[in-house]
Amino acid sequence: MKKTLLSFWFLLLACALLGGLPTAQASHLLGCDMTYTSLGGNQYRVRFRLYRDCSGAPTPDSFDLICRNGGCNAPASVTADLLPVGQTIAATPLCPTNPTTCSNPSGTYPLYDFTNYEATVTLAPGQWTMSTRLGNRPDIGNLTGGAGNYLYTEAYLDNRGTSVVNTSPQFDPLDIPIQYVCVNQLTTFGFSAIEPDGDSLVYSLAAPLDNCGVPIAYKPYPGALGGVVILSRNPLCVLEFPSLTGGSTYTPQLPLPVASDTTGSCPIKQGVPYFRLNQQARTVTFKPNVYLPNLAAGDGGNKYVVVVEVNEYRRINGVRRIIGRVRREAVLIVIDCGTNTTPNPVTAQNQTPNSNTATTNTVDTTRISVYSCNYSRVLINFTDPDNLKTPSAHQRLTVTLPATINSGSSYLASGDVGVFSFSTDPAHVNGSENPQATFIFQPSPNMVGRVIRINVGIEDNACPVKGRQNRVIVIRILKGNFATALATAGGSSLSGVSPITLCNGSLALNGSVVRPDSIRNPVTGKSVLQTYAYQWSLVRGNGFNTATATNKNITVTPTVTSRYRLLITPTGGFGPGCGDTTSILVRVAPPVAARFTITDSISSRPVSNTGIAPGRLVPPITYKFTNQSTINGQVPCASGVTTNCYTSPEFRLDSLRWTYQRIKDGAGNPTTNAPVVVFARGYTPRDLKLTDGGTYLIKLSAASTLITNGTTSRVPGQCSASVFQRLVIVPELNVPNIITPNNDNLNDVFVLPVSQRGGKLEIFNRWGNKVQEYSNYQNTWAGAGQPDGVYYYYITDTSGNKSKGWVEVRRGQ
Repeated sequence: MKKTLLSFWFLLLACALLGGLPTAQASHLLGCDMTYTSLGGNQYRVRFRLYRDCSGAPTPDSFDLICRNGGCNAPASVTADLLPVGQTIAATPLCPTNPTTCSNPSGTYPLYDFTNYEATVTLAPGQWTMSTRLGNRPDIGNLTGGAGNYLYTEAYLDNRGTSVVNTSPQFDPLDIPIQYVCVNQLTTFGFSAIEPDGDSLVYSLAAPLDNCGVPIAYKPYPGALGGVVILSRNPLCVLEFPSLTGGSTYTPQLPLPVASDTTGSCPIKQGVPYFRLNQQARTVTFKPNVYLPNLAAGDGGNKYVVVVEVNEYRRINGVRRIIGRVRREAVLIVIDCGTNTTPNPVTAQNQTPNSNTATTNTVDTTRISVYSCNYSRVLINFTDPDNLKTPSAHQRLTVTLPATINSGSSYLASGDVGVFSFSTDPAHVNGSENPQATFIFQPSPNMVGRVIRINVGIEDNACPVKGRQNRVIVIRILKGNFATALATAGGSSLSGVSPITLCNGSLALNGSVVRPDSIRNPVTGKSVLQTYAYQWSLVRGNGFNTATATNKNITVTPTVTSRYRLLITPTGGFGPGCGDTTSILVRVAPPVAARFTITDSISSRPVSNTGIAPGRLVPPITYKFTNQSTINGQVPCASGVTTNCYTSPEFRLDSLRWTYQRIKDGAGNPTTNAPVVVFARGYTPRDLKLTDGGTYLIKLSAASTLITNGTTSRVPGQCSASVFQRLVIVPELNVPNIITPNNDNLNDVFVLPVSQRGGKLEIFNRWGNKVQEYSNYQNTWAGAGQPDGVYYYYITDTSGNKSKGWVEVRRGQ
């Protein structure tokens, strides 16, 4: 676990530092930055901002702007005078009881002011370095050379290409780069810049420059060679400071003496100097731990230069390149704030449940994530640790934010993101002991993806030096509209099947909203659920009734597979982009029509469905079937047909079932409890042989069946079966008294009823002679070998019953 080490070890070095400090110089140029704005037509307005120590010489009347195309060694092809713009502004870091103006400066605490200079230049397409340089810098605690160093700053522009127009990142004017920082107190310092062109910015720490490409050398860093501090002797625990990586001097990444983070555990802990650049918040956080007392205001012993460089990237013709660069030089002045503690970091708290707004309060950043199309209220709280003690210090806090926080396009964009306001409660107004403020967020969809950085300064009213805390509130706007359009079916022929599958008829489609967004009721000030309008439309297919398009629920009657779209649109606030769309696919199973024809084996003629038996048929009768069933109007390819047939990866003609049932006996009387007999399955059935006389109902059922993973899913993926039926009549056999054996397959043989078949048959001629005898007669005697005439028969059936009669053989008929 990390924790910050108290600075007592570094304070041991203070005396050594005091002995070697140079005398303060009359130089006065503390820090600066340079930015530019495109005016169109390759014309640019360059702004130079100078930060001056009041103890030095007066503010210069002008600076030389030098513009080089091609780097440090290129000639100064464009020059101009940087002239003052507006009034010089003096900072007020001290309480009113102390000298607070440059005309009456304090002898103990440095005072400073800042002045803006501008020039307008025309820069043809190229790679331009704009710069200015003036001596002399004052003595600074982390730089060698003292007053012999020049103050130099620059800005870079790559406007190659006729379409390239660029405005550099613009530093926030609230980020005063000359600040007091309290020794042994955690401090956050901001370098945030606004990027008007939407380019990508990358921040880095850099060295101060004496000239183009010439960095100023750093002084040795206290304790750079490392060391060991004994934390306890029983048990023994030491803190080990390794030597600095890469040398023994200050660096851009470690520009002043700071406390260390500790890692590890006893008996040996390690300390690493902590100076953190936060790319997201664009801040640096540190705890200075060396302060040299009793120095004059103009002395540089407690002053440290920190430089941040901002590279601006843009993708041009598919290539990502640096299109701009700016620098800001800041001076941090370490002081002893005594018992006064700097204000606490800003905290944010979401006040709207279920809004999905998230707040994160870290050491150096306050992060708020808000979602478009949703209302949320976030409370911002400003506190001071001295006011939380007993007794309270009763310090009043003054909060400064950008003047255009509500209207600025880089901030809350005139309500497109939200609104910020301070509390009007006397206990929490700005300037009270505990100021509070509120963000009311209602981001528009066109703001999604934006990251807004708001620099906040919190200053107490301690004396002689005000405690100050800098903070960045980072607001990320994420895609919201959590409302989801949902279309469901009120019932389908195939339940549990996806997509929804309809066999025939109509289907109810229901519209609804899942997780509706929230909006603010302007009357009550509370959040309420959004309301929505519904709009249905047909994407493809049919069965859509336009008269019901704006209903929440509709009924469709597709005959082919169809897709329907549902659009939900907010009606209680927000514009386009906060709605949602969905669609629902209704698959229509191809219709099946079962059909077949019948021919009998005796006449080979089709059997009509009239209920009349073909004349002179003699049982048993064998019936043949021709399946003419179709799916989607075509015969299935599985039937053996390979062209002009139906095939599909989703459906097939399936579950074919052939049955017969004897519904009347041979005398035409209805039967009871006659079984339904399945005599075949499949597209082509076997022949059916019927022997007993009567009326038979022959049925074929077939269904459109859903195919799942190449196999048939019968449950629940099957539509209701299509049924086709025919009646056939098998005549009851009465023993005939005449046969005509002429090989026409009609009445050629002597046929007995079923009840007598299989018994003994004896046949006699008219003289009483037995001409034929069968022990198991099967309707085969056709008078072979006998002349035409009358014959007598004697039958003994299988039950022993006896009967007799006569039959005439007549071949000419």
